[in-house]
Amino acid sequence: MNMRKLLYIVGIVCAICAIVTIIVVSCSRDDDAQSGALGEDVVAVVDGVELRTVDIKRDMPTGITGADSVTFVRMYIENWVLNRLKIKRAEEVLTSSSDDIERLVEGYRQSLLMRQLDQYYIDKSLDTEITDKQIAAYYRANSASFKLDHNVVQGVIVKVPKAFRNTTTLTTAMRNSAKEGEWQELDALAEKHSLKVVNMAAEWVSYSDFLSNLPTERSRSYNDLITKSTVQQMSSDDAIFYFIITDRALKGEIAPMASIENDIRRRLYSERRREIVEEYEAELKRQSVKDGRVLLRDEALLEAMSYTPTEEGSATTEIREAEETITEDEVVVGDSIKSE
Repeated sequence: MNMRKLLYIVGIVCAICAIVTIIVVSCSRDDDAQSGALGEDVVAVVDGVELRTVDIKRDMPTGITGADSVTFVRMYIENWVLNRLKIKRAEEVLTSSSDDIERLVEGYRQSLLMRQLDQYYIDKSLDTEITDKQIAAYYRANSASFKLDHNVVQGVIVKVPKAFRNTTTLTTAMRNSAKEGEWQELDALAEKHSLKVVNMAAEWVSYSDFLSNLPTERSRSYNDLITKSTVQQMSSDDAIFYFIITDRALKGEIAPMASIENDIRRRLYSERRREIVEEYEAELKRQSVKDGRVLLRDEALLEAMSYTPTEEGSATTEIREAEETITEDEVVVGDSIKSE
């Protein structure tokens, strides 16, 4: 046992002992008979319900020591006593609604058990691997639901001092890098001249976020710049900003797959989780009817519960079948997308 843990345990014991001493002394002053009513490990009793030191130790925050531990124990005991008194008072005052409360408690207990059962089957059956082809297949099948409500772009911004003279070299490096999709030439130039580069060529960002890195004016629209693929520039009082938009997708168009890859991945997980639950629920009903555990007057419903569904037509099966038609030009490659 390390020293920190030992000190923590000692602190808890000391704090509880201090509070117990206070309680015992207080009881002895008021009633000598009452002081002996508490057992050795009991720090409080309300209507016959006991609070023991082990209960406080279990809820004691890690690392609390000294005066803080004494304060915590005292507040814990006071809150526990108050809670027990309020529960008792509620049982006395709210007798008309006690049945409703019991139903709510039982409903919550059952709901919690069913959620845990669902999670048991999900953990047992969920395949955590989602392939690039599955993502591409889902994107193709559901592209209409991925329409953009704002402009998104990829691009690079370079900030240079106004005294910078190698502008031709800089713009050439930016054009070459954008054309080739490789930024080593620009990075080398920026390092040589200590230039600030904001490279968003490998990720999709909203056009407004891209513009936030430039000295724009709030009252002006910059929509005319988004369609240009050349190196452009803006000036501030002390610097010039050179920028190039390497790709864009406009509001109303289908979002680039790379920009929604994580969203698609979450959807696929969610659909698979739902199917797992539906599959085990159907099997549970079917087997229970077969074993005679379920009796119904509604013969049609009983027959429906006996039905064994097939995988055909499930979302997961459709995606797996669609994988076979996906070409290499449609799959995710790292953080970028190959497009036809």
